[in-house]
Amino acid sequence: MENPYFELHREFRSAGAEVLLSSGQACVAFGVAAFSKDGDWVIRELPTSCDAVLAVLAAHQAVYRLGAPLDPQWLALGLTSHLEYLSGDGTRIRVDLCSRPPRVPDIEALWAAAVRAENLDIVDVESLLRLKRTRRLRDYPIIGALAEVAGLERGVARIALENLQDFHLLAEAVRRWPHDAAHTQREAVRLLAAGAPRRDVVIALALEQDAQVQADEERIRALQTAAGDFPRRFAALRGRWRREGTTLVQQHEQLKELAQCLLARS
Repeated sequence: MENPYFELHREFRSAGAEVLLSSGQACVAFGVAAFSKDGDWVIRELPTSCDAVLAVLAAHQAVYRLGAPLDPQWLALGLTSHLEYLSGDGTRIRVDLCSRPPRVPDIEALWAAAVRAENLDIVDVESLLRLKRTRRLRDYPIIGALAEVAGLERGVARIALENLQDFHLLAEAVRRWPHDAAHTQREAVRLLAAGAPRRDVVIALALEQDAQVQADEERIRALQTAAGDFPRRFAALRGRWRREGTTLVQQHEQLKELAQCLLARS
């Protein structure tokens, strides 16, 4: 059976939206994950792309989840829009869209490097590696798998040395590319190049991972603080949508009004 998120991506593109598969579904497309329970996209910060995606989702009878309106004004703030719907077989399809993904400093470079294959448009591996440095511990084995395939197996020293998570694979990369390893700033690589004990390298890898987890947790805490009472107000609004059977088009306009009202108060 076709991946429903791949099908949805093609619907977005056919409707005229500029979007790139990201995060978990990008990992599925690259073959380093078997599945992902939701779909993430990077979307162009344009009314045409937002309107096209909303039209497709409205046809699926989607509803908003807690998040920003799918509108350039809110995407430009680095926020994410969250929506969902039930497919014909009852599967819950979750859709997350942002235009400025975290930890990716050059958005235009991300678009320029996008991978296009099998009628899919996917963020490039190096952007994906940065995106996956989240607070979720389960993302780090995925980073390692991506680095093994795109770095170690394809002979790209930079990707391998900067992203491998496994001691033995990283040691292999250091042996293969000693000159590159000597010029990296990554502590685990520097220790390996210096012949340090395995224990020291493993500790360096763990500390590196924990620092990345903490950085993402701080980012999320800042977003939660900035949101104020938006989650409470949104929950009340969504309850009304359920009672009244509000369409996605109407939800979108009401969500924009709520977000604008709260912005005016801040």
